[in-house]
Formats: sequence, structure tokens, C-alpha cells
Amino acid sequence: MLAPTVLQAQLSTEQNAQISQYKSLISDYKKKNELRMAGYYQYKIGTVYLEANQYTKAIDEFLIAAEYYEKIGSYSNKKKIYSNVAFLYAELGQLKNAKKYYNKSLEISRVLKNRNDISASLMEVATMEIYAKDYTNAQSHLGEALQIANSLNDARLLRTCYRLLSQLYQAYGNKKKSKEYYENFLIYDKHVKEEDARKREEKANQTITEEKKKSQILIEEKELQSLKFKALELEKRFREDSLARTIKAKEDSIARVEEEKVKFAKLNELLEKESELQENRIKRQELEAQQAKMKLYGAIAGIALLALLIIVALVAFIQKRKANKLLEQQKIEIEIKSEQIKHKNDELEDAMEKIQYQNKNIMQSINYAQRIQEAMMPKQETMQALFKDSFIFFKPRDIVSGDFYWFKEVVPKEKGVEYESEQLVSGANLDHEKYVVAAVDCTGHGVPGAFMSMLGYNLLNDIVGKGIIEPNDILSNLHKGIRTSLNQDATQNRDGMDMALCVIDPKEKIVEYAGAQNPLIYIQDGKLYRVRGNKYPVGGFQVENHEYTKHVIKVDKPTTFYIFSDGFHDQFGGPSGRKFMTKNFRDLLYEIYNMPMEEQKNILELVINEWKGDNEQTDDILVIGFRLDFSEERKMKKPLKKVISNTLETENRNSAL
Repeated sequence: MLAPTVLQAQLSTEQNAQISQYKSLISDYKKKNELRMAGYYQYKIGTVYLEANQYTKAIDEFLIAAEYYEKIGSYSNKKKIYSNVAFLYAELGQLKNAKKYYNKSLEISRVLKNRNDISASLMEVATMEIYAKDYTNAQSHLGEALQIANSLNDARLLRTCYRLLSQLYQAYGNKKKSKEYYENFLIYDKHVKEEDARKREEKANQTITEEKKKSQILIEEKELQSLKFKALELEKRFREDSLARTIKAKEDSIARVEEEKVKFAKLNELLEKESELQENRIKRQELEAQQAKMKLYGAIAGIALLALLIIVALVAFIQKRKANKLLEQQKIEIEIKSEQIKHKNDELEDAMEKIQYQNKNIMQSINYAQRIQEAMMPKQETMQALFKDSFIFFKPRDIVSGDFYWFKEVVPKEKGVEYESEQLVSGANLDHEKYVVAAVDCTGHGVPGAFMSMLGYNLLNDIVGKGIIEPNDILSNLHKGIRTSLNQDATQNRDGMDMALCVIDPKEKIVEYAGAQNPLIYIQDGKLYRVRGNKYPVGGFQVENHEYTKHVIKVDKPTTFYIFSDGFHDQFGGPSGRKFMTKNFRDLLYEIYNMPMEEQKNILELVINEWKGDNEQTDDILVIGFRLDFSEERKMKKPLKKVISNTLETENRNSAL
């Protein structure tokens, strides 16, 4: 998974002001020992950086907030922060850190015993493992998540889990299994979408009902105002009619005014009483009308509510019947799948027993092969007997190795050396002792590499045993021997070797070197020199004959030599998970070349282990170092003849290599 391109925005003036304000609040709350609020505003600072796409700073602030919640025991908030941090690391493409914090979130969920969160966290961890191609752990975590989701009958969790299982088996290449899980995903996806749609419909109906109630109230208030207005109009008209009649009576007979005063006064009194009675009748009619309308509206509302309840009950009944039918169908499917799973579990258990038995036999065979390889390779003590100032740093990646070291003392015929029934070739330059040292990196590692190393070891013994001691001739004859032994002209086999080989001549005070891909490094007078080998390997898909170049280094002063495979500088590690690189390896050798050889070996082991860290070892590692000083007359000790027993003790004598 590649890290996405994240455009980091500069903080605005407003955002900087927010951060300053939050920091001031954090300081105040810390003085009051109110750590919960301090953690809250620390988290708010992280969200400001997150809005500006400054993910790294956001992560730092979130983790400080998590420390506050740790102190007060607020594990639920701490869990949420770890999930956010994991998500940001995933966005940055740092899958290892993302998985680390998703695991921390999962641990807290387990402590809190929140089964819903446990299932969700398991799926988050599994997602990172699928991206990292750690399919075994992803399968285990998704299996546990599915079990919890089924027990909770949580459709959303089941939908997500089936989707991830489909992706996992798609990555495995098991299309049938992937399709099964994807069909389950579609079932739950449909169920979740229908549930969401139902909730949205209910919310919409509720909103419509509330709006209808508001509209009805407004209508009723408007009608009431209209009735009041009509009542006022009637009262006004009545008063106007009374006044008109009075004026007309006065106009008809002024003379009768006095006579009618008493009558008019009484009439006026009666009219006032009548007006009062009329007003009371109008008010009573308005009240009765209002009460009638309220009763009518209440009846309408009751009927509408009853109808709504009937509709809701009917819909609920239909949905429940559908749900029961679906559950019954799912129950049958689960029972069928349960039987299938039980049957497959039985098959898996049988297969696991067979695999364990086969694995035990394979491991016994590999251990046996290791003892054979160790018995064939020369002892490091033998080289140290020849060269006091020397070391061999040998660190196989697996139990057996595709890298191997080889050295041999070549002695003139007249000194009584036997070459295991082989005769010296004509013209061999063997008038004095010489020493051949090689660091070899075979194709592959583990068991295939070990087979190649044994083939190369025996061929080198045969070639040098015949008296061929020119380094370029040794590599050319080894190239022919590998191609012949593996029948590479007629087969598709392309295995070969990269190597650096030195012939040490104490009498002439020189070192002759030839290399296939791998260089020679030597340090003389405080200067580091690198001599490159030829750019083609020994063996493999190459021409029948190769001409390798011989380089001669004059050793008239103390000189330190190093030959090695590519395992050290190709090792992944460090803070960025990158290779150690050739330049760093050369610089390291230059820093330590004056130290005692055993101390150099210890430093190399310490440096590569620290660099590797939690990463797996990439390849076999081999480094050979030796210091030559021919300015003094020194006698070289002769190594004892190595005797290899024809019978090796094994844990199981029937084990096959």
C-alpha cells in the first residue's frame, strides 16, 4: 500500500489563535489538576492540525491527549484516540504503525468488554493485515469478529465482516469462497439499507404530522378571529339602527318631545337592556361555535390518529412477517453452513495432522542437512591458524545457507602434498605455498541454496586440487563445472553463484583477486580501495565459457582485505525500513579496520542486528576480513588435517536430505 499524497496547509491566523487559546486552557486545567479537561483541549489542538492536513503533528497531539486519559483511567476516550491515530498512520501509508495502534484499541475494547467494539477493532486490525499480506492472522481475527457479530445479531458488523472475508479469500485466490462471502455481504447490505430507508421514512412522516398540526392550529386561530370580527360588526349595526330610530322620532314631532321624554327614557333603558342581552347571546353563540369546532377538530384528529395507528400496525405486521420469513430462511442457511463448516473443520484437522507430521520430518531433514553442511565447510579456527588477524562473520537467514566460505592452502608437490588421487596439471605455478580464500553467494537461500553451496564447495576442491591456482582460471573452471553438473544447456535451470576469490602469495607479497559480481575492498595507508569483479555470475544462463579478470594488489605494507556477499548491505531496517546500502557498509568497514579482528566481527554483528530491528533477515550474510603484513618474517601455522566422519548422528537416522 503506497502512502497517499497529503497536501499540508499552513495554519491560518485563526487556527494559530485557537491553538494558543487551547494551550492556555490546558495550562490552567493542569494547575487545577483537572486532567480530563486538559486532555480534551489537547485533543482539540490535534483536530486543528488535522484540518490543516498536518497528520504527523495531529498524531503527536492525540498521543499526548491519550496520556492524560491514561492518568485518569478514561479508557473509552483513549481507545477512540488510538483508533484515530491508527487511521492517520494508514492514510500516511505506515501500515505497521497503523496495525500497532489498532491493536492497542483492540486491547482496550477487550478490557472494557464491549463486544461491539471488540468486533469492530478486530476488523480494523484484519484490514491492515490484508494490506500487509499477513493473511493467516487476518483470517484468525476476522473469524473471531464474525463469531461476535453473529452473537450480537448486528447487521452492520456482519456486513463489514463478510466484505473483508470476501476480500481476504480473493487475495488468497479462492474465488469460490470469496463469492460465498460476498453473497452474504449483499444480503446484510440490503438489510441495512432497507432499515436506514425505513428510519428515514418514519422521520419524514413524523415531520409531516408535526407540520399538519401547526397548520391546523393556525387555521383554527384564523377562523376564531373571523367570528370575533363578525360579532363586532353586528353590535355596531345594532347601535346605528337604534340611533336612527331616535333621530327620526325627534324629527317627526318636536312637540311631542317633552311628552315622550319619560317614555323615551324608559324605551332607552329597555333598548340598553336588549342590547346587553343581544351581546350576551352573541358571545354565547361564539362560544358554542368555538366548542363545536373544537369537538369537530378533535373528532377529525382522533380519526386521523386511529387511521395512522392502523396503517403503522399493518406495516409493522407485514415487516415482521417478512423478517420472520427471512430469519427462518437464514436459520436454515446457517444450519446448512454449520454442517458444512463442521465437515470442513474435520477435514482441516486431518490435514493439519498430516502437515504437522510432514513438517516434523522436513525439519529433521533440514537439521540433518545443516550438520552435513557444517561438517563440509572448513572451520573458522583453521583460517585463524593460517592468518592470525582474520575473522569470518557468517549469519545464515535459515537453518541452512546459500552463502558459504572456502579456503585452502596450496603446497608444492615436492613438499609431499596429496590431492585425493588428483594429479597436478602441467605448468602449475607451485614452487612455494599459496592460500586461496573465497566468499560465495549461491542463488537462493535455505535448502535450495544449501544444495548449490555443496556443489560449489566440492567443485572448488576439485579445481584447486588439480593445481589450478590463478583466480580467474578458478572462476572459469567453476563456471564450466556448474553448467555441466546442472546440465544447463539442456534444461531451464539458471542457478549460479556470485563470489569474490583471492589467492594470497606471501613470497611475492601480492594478492590476486577475481570476482563474479562481488567486489574486493582493501585498505592500505589509510585509504579505502574497491576492486570490482566482472558483471556476470558463475554458472546460470550464460555463455559456455567466461573470461574473468585477474587483479593484482601489491602488499608491501600492512593491508586489510574484505570479501563478502550482498546480504549485509541489502538488509532492510532502520527508522525508514530501507536497505543498509553499499556506501554505508564501506564507511563502516573504514571506521573499524584498525580494530582487532574479533572486535570487528562483534561490531558488524551488533550493527546489523540494531539495523534489522523487528524486520526479518533478508538474505544470508557473509563477511570475511583478514589483515596481511609481509614486512615481518612470520611462520604460518599448519592446520590439522580435517577428518569428516562418514556417519553423522541424527535425531532420526531414517530422515532424508
